[in-house]
Amino acid sequence: MFTRLDSVNRIILSVGHGGLSGESYDPGATADSFTENTEAKQITVLLASKLTKNGLTVVLVPDYGLTKTIQYINARYDAHTDWAFEIHKDSIGKFVKASMAKRAGVYYHPTSLESQAIADKMAEVFKANGSNKTSWSRPDTASNHGRLAWIRQPKMLSHLLECGFMQDDLSTASDDFYATIIAQAICTCLGKTYQP
Repeated sequence: MFTRLDSVNRIILSVGHGGLSGESYDPGATADSFTENTEAKQITVLLASKLTKNGLTVVLVPDYGLTKTIQYINARYDAHTDWAFEIHKDSIGKFVKASMAKRAGVYYHPTSLESQAIADKMAEVFKANGSNKTSWSRPDTASNHGRLAWIRQPKMLSHLLECGFMQDDLSTASDDFYATIIAQAICTCLGKTYQP
């Protein structure tokens, strides 16, 4: 389906924000006592299980924080046979409108047509499997930061995923929903039929 994915044999999963305790730990967005880093961890663990169940080789990288994690994966994994994801939850105002519930998004590299095509397909799969119609794919230049290190610095194909909002549903069922639609999208892009 996608030439760039023909040789992919390993999925690398990283949790957004974080870092080792004692070093500038970044919790990410917060809602009450919940942190984005903790929520992203829960989604990432569920996602890893679903992908493994579908016959994919998955690596959960240590939660070193952004810079050290990118250095870690660049030193250990292959530019041609690995596909890397960083998992996040978005933040928005005080309350999430009901019309935006279950929204998911994927950032891609703006100069890579294939990175964009893959992200577009992922967003299409999200919507086809219960994600909000406002789910999206965007170049990293459309982020609040103007460009994202996770998109620019890993040597392998990489995408950054936003799984709803911190002010949205924080339940285990919600985490499982995002893990499921992401797993479905990854399998579809790899030309595999997702098995629940």
